[in-house]
Amino acid sequence: MNLKGILQDKSESLKLWYFVLLVFISSFIGIIFSSIMSPAEADIFLEENKNKLKISQFIASVFVFIIPCILFSYFSSKDSLNVFGFRSRLKRQNILLILFMIIFIQPFVVFCMQLNTIFLHSVSEYIPVIYSQMELMEDKAAELTNFFLSMNSVWDLILNLFLIALIPAIGEELFFRGIIQKKLSNILKSTHLSVIITSCIFSAIHMQFFGFLPRLLLGIILGYLFVYSRNLCTSILAHFINNALGVLLMFSAFSDNLNTDITNLENTEISFLQAFFSVSVVLLFFYLYIKVNNPKSD
Repeated sequence: MNLKGILQDKSESLKLWYFVLLVFISSFIGIIFSSIMSPAEADIFLEENKNKLKISQFIASVFVFIIPCILFSYFSSKDSLNVFGFRSRLKRQNILLILFMIIFIQPFVVFCMQLNTIFLHSVSEYIPVIYSQMELMEDKAAELTNFFLSMNSVWDLILNLFLIALIPAIGEELFFRGIIQKKLSNILKSTHLSVIITSCIFSAIHMQFFGFLPRLLLGIILGYLFVYSRNLCTSILAHFINNALGVLLMFSAFSDNLNTDITNLENTEISFLQAFFSVSVVLLFFYLYIKVNNPKSD
């Protein structure tokens, strides 16, 4: 039985619910396969188990983000790629503008992390148990990330660029911008509201509360890159560059020649003036990005 395009005539709301169902089913299968490959909790930070951990991470990413999107595109349209918003042409100006935006936004991202931490500290006395759990989750995530990103060879670097930069960039952009944001925009009839809601979901799903605000900011940037270019390749590229910067800066060949402790960048003090300069430059590049992608110029 041919199921291609079976959801094509369904309402946008119903399509979104079917997508959520696909995500739950695929994630459940992915958790099973991923748990088979995952090392025991007590041995998770043993060097010999690092590759198992990476394979487990790859399986989880594919089953949670990529497979549901592919299945949904198959079920919801005769033209599968058109579901996500891919366009054949990626303007060369976009590549440079996106690169500059991602680089220059970093100080403002750190500033947002500072604000995020200050806010959580200010409410910690009202939610002591929840706050301690958030700190514990954050510490575990940081420890796992540092272990994951410890690299001693170019092969390790290439593998991490694939697993941590490329796969999440493709999977999460298909998932959040390509489906969630597009469907919410059609349902709510509001581009801006769909970008904000999608970005909140994007940030919350990572379960790292001390990084909620900076990740929300990243989600908003990715959302509007997609809105103004109407090409999912732009948000995938931006997401990849953002992730790749983190991987590259942790590579020993780079980090050993830097004075800054790369693993402690989030604790670098960013002043309001530096943050203001950062976001002002990014807004200038974003203005140019909008001009380049003006539909009238197509």
